[in-house]
Amino acid sequence: MPVNSAMTEIDSNVLVETEHLGSNNAIIVTRDGVVLIDSPHRPSDAIRWRRKVEGCGKVAYLINTDHHIDHTMGNFFLPGTVVSHEMTRDLLLHAAPTQAYIDDLLEVIDPAGKMYMQGYAVRVPTITYSSKLTLHLGGLDFELTHFRGHTMNSTLVHLPQQRIVFSGDLVCEAGLPAFIDADAFSWIEAVKHIEAMDVRYIVPGHGKVCGVAEARAFRRQIENLVGDIDHRVDRGETRAEVAAAVSYEDRIHVAMGGSPGYPAHLIDHFLKRSIETIYDQVLRRRESRHA
Repeated sequence: MPVNSAMTEIDSNVLVETEHLGSNNAIIVTRDGVVLIDSPHRPSDAIRWRRKVEGCGKVAYLINTDHHIDHTMGNFFLPGTVVSHEMTRDLLLHAAPTQAYIDDLLEVIDPAGKMYMQGYAVRVPTITYSSKLTLHLGGLDFELTHFRGHTMNSTLVHLPQQRIVFSGDLVCEAGLPAFIDADAFSWIEAVKHIEAMDVRYIVPGHGKVCGVAEARAFRRQIENLVGDIDHRVDRGETRAEVAAAVSYEDRIHVAMGGSPGYPAHLIDHFLKRSIETIYDQVLRRRESRHA
């Protein structure tokens, strides 16, 4: 099946691909080398992306904005020193998806790509940080900041000279991603931080390149979902009742760019576990206020 590309040149040295199943991927070219943001999920996309990357110059760094497989699986196929939050490295070392899970998933989303998996191993970051890190390359600053949000180890990448932010899944123009590893209340505050930044472009984890208005709309989606669950907790609904009654449209794991989406049972699992996670956090927040 042919895969469509939605390559966007948002500046003379910044290319973004938004039609990969999985995270958006970016190439930033400097006079001293290339920096990549996240790696393709599907092996077939990763091989094609590598060819594009090789035409841009020698890769210095590959930055992972979180540990999820749709941001990191393609690390194996790409050059460059991998950089991330320290927790991302730890999770990739000790809690990466099993090979059986990957094999079953690829059977659905990229059966042809399985031919590239010979010798596959999780490629972990070798440069990590805890709170903030700035990489200096070719006259540009790449400012990495840790936020709790979509994951406990989300990284925001800011190019101040060009007023561009790579948000990872802290902002997703496509819609709400999973909350399974999230801190919902911190996530809201993280997006508010992004909204207050002086930026021209936000490159989201999923969806089209956007701006502050779209980040604000995304935050309100989170607030509305959390607010709905909070009201249901207030009414005394149980965790199971809320998980059965509340959902949202998953536009992250669905077919896109000519590639198949995740199997329905996995999407249903992500949605159910997301609602349960938010329910638990709402309950803990209420209990801490009354402690």
